[in-house]
Amino acid sequence: MNGRPGVQEFSEAVAKEVPDIKVLDEELEILSRGLRLSEGERLDVLRMLERVYYIVLLMRELQDYFNNLVQFGGGAVLNYIFISLMDVPRFTFDLDASWRGRVEGKRRLLGELTRFNKYMAQKHPISMPVDESKCLELMVVEYDVEKNHFPDILSLRLPVITRWSGLEFYKYVRARTGVRMKFNLVKELRRIFSNTLGVRDAKIDYVRFEISFNKEYPGVEVEVELPFKLGVANLNITELEYQLASKIVYKLGRDYGEDLGYVMHDILKATLDLRLLEAVDRRRVASYVTRIAGETGVTLAEVKTNITTNTRYLVERGGDYWNNIHYILVRSKYQDVGGLVREIQRKTMETLNP
Repeated sequence: MNGRPGVQEFSEAVAKEVPDIKVLDEELEILSRGLRLSEGERLDVLRMLERVYYIVLLMRELQDYFNNLVQFGGGAVLNYIFISLMDVPRFTFDLDASWRGRVEGKRRLLGELTRFNKYMAQKHPISMPVDESKCLELMVVEYDVEKNHFPDILSLRLPVITRWSGLEFYKYVRARTGVRMKFNLVKELRRIFSNTLGVRDAKIDYVRFEISFNKEYPGVEVEVELPFKLGVANLNITELEYQLASKIVYKLGRDYGEDLGYVMHDILKATLDLRLLEAVDRRRVASYVTRIAGETGVTLAEVKTNITTNTRYLVERGGDYWNNIHYILVRSKYQDVGGLVREIQRKTMETLNP
């Protein structure tokens, strides 16, 4: 916590940093690709897009600051940057990145992110008053202790102001600091949120992201137009063909044994991301599949057998999964999601059998 700023400065910061409803609504129209959504479905998508906005903003700022030191991959990049150009995305709320070059460990990366926070505090300053003399800094990266289970992956989070998801702002303050905000300050902040965001009790949610390190993935720099009119960016990404091959080997083509019923969500996500096979070099994907399979000690034949087994199970029992809110646009466009899954499996097998 730092010294408390003026309430007027906080009001201006909220208006600047939290995405306007019009921005979210315009992006909804782009992503829905003419689908007819009910009012309830539109509101659900808007709620998710508010979080997606912050994911894309964070990706842009990490790239701008670290330049070629970071490389992005995973569901957020695949869906919000690439799949959205050709089809409706599935929703995901994690950002995955890798650190290019070797580092000694998490402590070194945390030092880099401390410097990044100074950059964020200057570019996106937003300090929420919590009592007469102190405030809580938002939109700065925090070490995510709850998620840090792996020695070569640094789990992080970015607290942001939202309309719909997370903890009410006064509950968040108490949970983080132990401070019970006085009623007059709560009332004052409620007025600000009502005037700027259209909600009385704004919330604080986390954008969660992970940085893997001491691993090298084939990368490429691409110039892309970011969603939400956040500008043009030169993103360092893990090569799309390599990402799709990884999903084929590690997700869709993996032998789960008796655990198959517990991983349907992961298989469904990977399958839907493989829609990108339509837009990449499929021979290159096949080459990467063979390479990755060999590195993991399985044969291409085993991968193909597992794809058939896993897809059949997903089609037969996956309805409860694709009825999840994350697939609302996919479900609206493809009423027969099982049929879509079978079609993606067919194209995947064609890729592996040139």
